[in-house]
Amino acid sequence: MPLDQLLDDCYRHWTPSAAKLYRIANTGIEHTADGAIVTDHRGNHFIDCACSYGIFLVGHQNPQVKNASQRQLNRMAWQPEGLSHDSQRLLSETLKRLAPGEWGDVRYTMTGAEAIEQTLRYVLKRQFPRQRIVVMRNAYHGKTLTTMAILGQQYQSNQHGLNRLSVDFIPYGDFTALEESIDDHVAAVYIEPILGGAYLTLPEKGYNTRIRELCSAHGCLMIADEIQTAFGRCGKWFAVDYDNVVPDIMVLSKGLTGGYAAIAAVMYSRALIDHMPLDPLENLVCGQGGLPFACETALAAIRAIEDNRLIELSLAASTMLGQGLQRLAQNYPQIISDAPSIGLMTGIRLKGAVWEAMISMELTKRGVHAGHSMNEKAAAPVLRFYPPLTISVDEVRQVLMALEESLEVVAAKPRWMLKLMAPIIRNLYRIPYAMTPRSAGK
Repeated sequence: MPLDQLLDDCYRHWTPSAAKLYRIANTGIEHTADGAIVTDHRGNHFIDCACSYGIFLVGHQNPQVKNASQRQLNRMAWQPEGLSHDSQRLLSETLKRLAPGEWGDVRYTMTGAEAIEQTLRYVLKRQFPRQRIVVMRNAYHGKTLTTMAILGQQYQSNQHGLNRLSVDFIPYGDFTALEESIDDHVAAVYIEPILGGAYLTLPEKGYNTRIRELCSAHGCLMIADEIQTAFGRCGKWFAVDYDNVVPDIMVLSKGLTGGYAAIAAVMYSRALIDHMPLDPLENLVCGQGGLPFACETALAAIRAIEDNRLIELSLAASTMLGQGLQRLAQNYPQIISDAPSIGLMTGIRLKGAVWEAMISMELTKRGVHAGHSMNEKAAAPVLRFYPPLTISVDEVRQVLMALEESLEVVAAKPRWMLKLMAPIIRNLYRIPYAMTPRSAGK
């Protein structure tokens, strides 16, 4: 199929922003993938450091996950919500074993946003008459109409006029703001233990511990959104493990199946469930997850991580990648302000969206896919490098070489070109699709 037709379909049926970006950059469309390598429809190969923003943890075409998924499909893929099955029971037991703390119940949805919405429903019932929610600025907790009320990127939620909840947005990592905001009127604090998205930020040591202490002291709930950080992405099974913190509720998705099936999980502490059990109808209104196929796939992905010691074995690659990005940040201070890095959750924080766009395009020419933020509003977006846990040291070396070459090219651009491109990049996704250049061939 010609590229233009592919992108027209992308524009109409998936996301207009991605279609525009593909058009402007004249990049191919992903066609096949294996391990850490993605091949586009033209036959070009790329090292996948985007991984759909961290989803493909165990590598593309992982045989252990593929085979388990197919076996379950051959038996039964779906069954009506409310009927328990062995795969779901075993997955719940496995998650309770891996996560720190004592857990009373696990509920499943299809997506992370639905899982967050389920927690909001529970929190507002459990904590009534408390209604205040504390959320970190720039946090991402989904884009359903309800979850957008606690979306820390307020420029996106404000346009929908949703503010039914009483929400306090405070700066991430600010201890003083925590202590001023968390009191006896707060129902819950939502926290990404490591701030993700285009704002990738590692908290100061003790930050998550202080949240736990304040929540316990004031009787409010700590909800850890580990959708992006769990299952080894950050170098441990869960980001809260770094501070030995046990949240009241933990939300999981993305890497849970390694990208092979749609599922999200909400873990509720035993203390919560003993006090107020979950409504059995909640899953019916918040998305029916936990189907046999998805649960068996999740179990296979977890087994792949455990059996192959992927978290431990990824240490060499993550160390090389993190140190390499930090070295390049020091060599190009006019472009990069810092290089946040923890496990294989890494990136370079750029001094403007124009740098991110140009570096992304140069990396594509050199066979590397990075996690472009697609967020022209971020003043200092983080171009993310979230490869699979299976990435080799040699592949990391190739990534760093490609990034260094890309930075050399971008740094040599004349100043007038940067000034010309900056406003275009800031308004990239407002450009009419019809005005983007059509490809010359396939």
